[in-house]
This record gives sequence, C-alpha cells and structure tokens, in this order.
Amino acid sequence: MIILDNEAMKVSVIIPCYNHWQYLPEALNSVLSQTHKDLEIIVVDDGSEKQPDGATIDFIEKNKITLIKISNAGPSVARNRGIEAAQGELILPLDADDKIDSTYIEKAIIRFTQDASVGIVYCDAQYFGGKSGKWELPPYNFPDILLDNYIFSAALFKRTDWQTVGGYNANMIYGWEDHDFWLSLIELKRTIIRIPETLFYYRQQTESRTSAFTSEQKVEMFDCMVKNHKKLYAENIEYVAHRGSELKELLNAETPEIELKRQVQNLKDRINQMESSGFWKMRNRWQTWKYSLGINSKHENESKK
Repeated sequence: MIILDNEAMKVSVIIPCYNHWQYLPEALNSVLSQTHKDLEIIVVDDGSEKQPDGATIDFIEKNKITLIKISNAGPSVARNRGIEAAQGELILPLDADDKIDSTYIEKAIIRFTQDASVGIVYCDAQYFGGKSGKWELPPYNFPDILLDNYIFSAALFKRTDWQTVGGYNANMIYGWEDHDFWLSLIELKRTIIRIPETLFYYRQQTESRTSAFTSEQKVEMFDCMVKNHKKLYAENIEYVAHRGSELKELLNAETPEIELKRQVQNLKDRINQMESSGFWKMRNRWQTWKYSLGINSKHENESKK
C-alpha cells in the first residue's frame, strides 16, 4: 500500500567532516546529482584541525549547503547536531569521504512509501579509493546483528524514529555508533530493507578511525552496546552464548584463502571482545545457574539434532 507521495518526502543528508575537506566536494556532488530533488545538505564540521580552502567554502555557499561548526565530539554528536537542524522526514548520514549513486535516495524513498513499518533502507556497496571491488556484506539477520554489524552508516531512516530513540548514543566514543543506533531502531520493531543494487561507495583508506581501534576500546564499546540495549541482549543471551561457541569452532578450520583468513581473524577479534566484556561475565553466571538446574537452551537442543 502506498502511504505517501514520493515527491512530497524531504530528505536531509547529514555529512560530519573531520579534516576530510579534500574529499568533501566529491561527496557533495554525489548528493547534488540525486534524481530526487527535495533534499537539503547539512555539513557538520566536527572541530577539524584543518580548515577548508576557499574553493570548498565557495562551493558550499553557492549550493546553499548548511555548514555547522562544533567542537570536536565525534560522529555521534556531530550527526545528532546535524539532524537537530534538519527539516527532512528522512535522514541519510554520509561520511565526507564517501559517495552515493544518483538514484540511491529515490529508490530508498520508494521502499519507505510502500510500507509504513520500514525503518532502515540501505543497499549493496562497493569499495573505491585504496581498494576496489564489491563490499561483500552478509544479508541482514536478527539476532546475528547483536554480534556484528551488516549495515553501513549511510542508510536512510525516519527522523521521527531518531527522535523516539534519542538519537545516536554519545557514549560510543571510539566507534560502532552506527551499529549501536541500528540496534535502537531494531528495538522499535522496524522492518529493514536492503536494495539489491550497488548505490553506495565506501572509500577505503590505509588509516581510518576504525582501523585504529585497540582491543581495549573494542571491549569498551561492546560493553556500551550491551548497556545501551540491555533488554535486547538479555532476551537473546542464549543465542549470543551459543553463537560464541560456534565461532570458536570455526577458528579451528583450515583457512587457506587470504580473504577467508581475514574474516576468521575478524571473528577471533570479536570473540576476544565478547569474552573480555562484562556481558560475557553475566553470560557465564547464567550458564552456571542453568546447568545446575539441568536446563538446555533451544540452540543447544537444535545443534544435537
């Protein structure tokens, strides 16, 4: 059932920028070339140490792009500040060094207008910059997303849902703020749609914020996600425990291919984060109590069949 006129939906594109002024024009041009024209662009300067050159400032002013300057606070705060100033019904966060296909917003709006329960729309993605080729993202699945994020940051969502959940959580100071935010929308029981077309382009760089993540920071961020979504993790504690055991078994497999080795290393890192977290300690207490009463989980029963 069509619930809204596609052309009547205003979209706000929020672009936090920290020192990536050299890439910003490419990101802005990809938005300005959209086939859906009812949109606004808000760039949030997240306390950059570098300043944009005159040509970039002229480009921003010429295209009536809003520029907001804040003290450095990280992507969560920068996105929230931009969305606070936004007028659109739909929000698209876009990093300053990435870009989108000219039809992305139009095709995403169609999904929102066809089903009122839709809360997140994203698409297939491709690398560019330091790496090329398709970004092989597994399909979205719950509760798998409790352990790993399959939705990149440049997905569209409703501004009203952002208001309902209180925006991006500012305690995600080292990263994974998009993963944490998707969990907030999932808690609203929203439908998630992936458009089966490559409409998002992710710039791969040798040095990035996530690549500088330390093990200690990853453990802290995993703990923060659990604290931010206590009910969601508590309701799925047996799945998380069972999945952790499965991943450990996978690590013992032979992995001759370079890409598979990389994936297994990522799994190993994720397991280390889980087992070092406060959530895992809670899981161990639950396991001890469960076994003392002779209770088997449905996941354990299924694995024995």
